[in-house]
Amino acid sequence: MNHFLEYLNSDQLDSELFIEKALYSLAAILLTFLLMKGIKWLLPKLTDNENLAQRINRFSRLIVFFFAFIFILSLWFSQAKLLGVIILIILAFLTLASRDVVVDLVAYLYIILRSPLEVGSVIDINGVSGEVVDLDFLQINLAEVGTMTKARTHTGRYISVPNRWIFEHAIYNYNHDSPYVVVDVMVPIDYGQDLEKVKKITAKVAYEKYEGFLEQCTEEELALFKRKMDGLEASTKPQIRIEYGNRSMNVYIQFFTPYDKIAVNKMIMQNALYFDLRSRGIQVTSMQVVKFEE
Repeated sequence: MNHFLEYLNSDQLDSELFIEKALYSLAAILLTFLLMKGIKWLLPKLTDNENLAQRINRFSRLIVFFFAFIFILSLWFSQAKLLGVIILIILAFLTLASRDVVVDLVAYLYIILRSPLEVGSVIDINGVSGEVVDLDFLQINLAEVGTMTKARTHTGRYISVPNRWIFEHAIYNYNHDSPYVVVDVMVPIDYGQDLEKVKKITAKVAYEKYEGFLEQCTEEELALFKRKMDGLEASTKPQIRIEYGNRSMNVYIQFFTPYDKIAVNKMIMQNALYFDLRSRGIQVTSMQVVKFEE
């Protein structure tokens, strides 16, 4: 192999040598592509851990690309010149590449080292909601889902956003270390209502519906939920409050829910509060209510 590389790196600039180098370069590129595809295909068969498989895939993709890059350079330049060429290429890239590309690469390293998100994370960033399905050097690739607080279904669209967004926008990660998040619902009521009566109705609705949510969980999910709440030193019970607005008093129920049931649980809780208040004679300000059959 060493003799072959010395031959290719000789100063003979005939067309035959040029064609040989070009063919070997193309073969290296093709082999690199096949290796990356093969690794991506093989990993799910070796492990059921999706996060581990994606991390190995990203690392192996980087290693394969690096060695292919060095091999191709070694075909066209002598070993004495190789280091200088690599340095010149890096400097040229940093000089000519746009600021955004450089920031995307830095953001990729930050994501790998700091893990603000990973494959499988359900995030909302700069108005885009989706499940992370892949990460590369320049982009975060998402399977889009509906707005997290209104719907929780995949739309079928595939979205790629630049890595630099993690430095420019807030990231809402709905399942970073636990599938549970806190949400609230609100129903506006007219001024002059009996606040004690409103509080009792609201507390009853909050308790009954929340207990119904918990009954749908498995024992493992409930144990995870308790550990999450204990770690946050947070109450597992729903919280109610009444705030004064410009045209109405706003009645809130705040509660924890699995992120994948945000939309349906908010709908159930808000509808129940709206109809219970109205049925007990409380004047509810006009608002849009979605009819939902439990």
